[in-house]
Amino acid sequence: MSLPFHTYGQETQLLHGGQEPDPATGSRAVPIYQTTSYVFNDTEHAQNLFSLAEPGNIYTRIGNPTVDVFEQRIALLEDGVAAVATASGMSAITMAILNVASAGDDIVTSTQLYGGTYNLFVHTLPRYGINVHFVDGNDPEAYAEAITPKTKAIFAETIGNPSLNVLDIESVADVAHEYHIPLIIDNTFATPYVCKPIAWGADIVVHSATKWIGGHGTAIGGIVVDSGRFDWNHEKYPGFTEPDESYNGIRFGIDVGPAAFAIKLRVQLLRDIGACLSPQNAFLLLQGLETLHLRIHKHADQALEIAKYLQSHEGVDWVKYPGLKDHPSHSLAEKYFDYGHGSIIVFGIKGDREAGRELIDNTTIWSHVANVGDAKSLIIHPASTTHQQLSDDALSKSGVSEELVRLSVGLESIEDLIHDLDAAISHATGYQKAYGKEKHLAEQTLKSSLDRSGGEIRKKVIGVVQSEHLENERKKLARLGFDVILLSDIKEALNHPEGTWDVLYVEGLNEADRSIAQAIKPRILWSYKHATSEEEDVVTGLSLYEAIVSIRSGQDISTSLVSV
Repeated sequence: MSLPFHTYGQETQLLHGGQEPDPATGSRAVPIYQTTSYVFNDTEHAQNLFSLAEPGNIYTRIGNPTVDVFEQRIALLEDGVAAVATASGMSAITMAILNVASAGDDIVTSTQLYGGTYNLFVHTLPRYGINVHFVDGNDPEAYAEAITPKTKAIFAETIGNPSLNVLDIESVADVAHEYHIPLIIDNTFATPYVCKPIAWGADIVVHSATKWIGGHGTAIGGIVVDSGRFDWNHEKYPGFTEPDESYNGIRFGIDVGPAAFAIKLRVQLLRDIGACLSPQNAFLLLQGLETLHLRIHKHADQALEIAKYLQSHEGVDWVKYPGLKDHPSHSLAEKYFDYGHGSIIVFGIKGDREAGRELIDNTTIWSHVANVGDAKSLIIHPASTTHQQLSDDALSKSGVSEELVRLSVGLESIEDLIHDLDAAISHATGYQKAYGKEKHLAEQTLKSSLDRSGGEIRKKVIGVVQSEHLENERKKLARLGFDVILLSDIKEALNHPEGTWDVLYVEGLNEADRSIAQAIKPRILWSYKHATSEEEDVVTGLSLYEAIVSIRSGQDISTSLVSV
């Protein structure tokens, strides 16, 4: 690369890292090289490629120009020397482990893991003779105590799933290196924009690029990043020191330089297992990277607001989010994270497993899917889905309780997300906290003059109780697209053939009028003047026309509404 992207800011790297305009066509966007194989210049060129004497493309299973841009960009963001893209996050984890461990070897890891990783470590790896020891991930010394002469790596997650405890990367790296063991970190939940584990001592970083990197739920992919800082020329790792006869006796830990881990993984495991990333998915993941910084800011900001909301809700027993000051890992998050505290929240709803199911079954905007990191907000009940295969003891050690609900906060309107949760929690527990109810109701009702609910489109109806002041507004409201009906008094609305009232608009409001309005049940009862009630003051401070114009202009309306 002629441009030194390593000297640029992260936002620039996210858009330009690993790529220059296409030399053949001048294409600014990364081309999709949809090909299986590549033409060799001559027989000598082919021989050099197959013997690893020179770099180049042979077959898309082990390398592709579109995929290469994605690999270079992630390596740049993570400050690694090289990266290898894979078909999924799980294939990235599997190959990262198989690159250092074989039958008879051990791995040490935390009990707090993604459900798929837990299954790999508990059920699949032992079938191939690789033993995994689980420890308390919050205690660096627990890792040290579990290390044996056969231990080949420590594996951990930046943000544990689903406990959301943040790993003390520096301390665990010190433990690993004391025993000449690499620290492999899954940085999916943090992303390279928020946390850079290599800077704190990690040797290998893996991602499920499906999540925040892709960010739109359209492509599955993974990636392994090599820090280039671990010394593989050690008797503990014969796969790096002994000759590989399939490549003319090359010794990866001695002959190929600092990217030994990445090169070995590519030319052995990617070659033989074939879990490669497709060019199409690489392109989609690159599209996601271009907006990662923008999405992460909103993800994190909205997650903190929702966590605080849940913390104050009567129907919620507890909330875990690293951005809350009472979270046990808050100080570690402040140390290791560059922005925010992630966008995953877990909380315990009052009740049992059934309450959690009731909550999820009654959300509208939150999508019930087994994924995280989407632009859309996601919700799941781990005990009955992602972690349902665990025993009660394993669930407890993993931090998954019966009442635990996991949220992946997306990019929708924060008011809509909270109101949707509010309604679902109310249905599941009987508790309800009206979060900005009047403001939300006003915006929802007045932003558009059309009602699209029920499968049909109709004009919203405003009943204006006749008065000298409000008569001047009637035409203005009609010009905004509403069906405006003039009423002699509020009682007329009771027997009016219209029947459905979105807004009843009165100049003043007394107790008698409010009682009548409760029988009519408009979505909003709007009073322009101070009410005569002695029990409650109702002041809008704005005419209805002024309020609608303010809402449509994106302004906040300082008003008190009576919803009936």
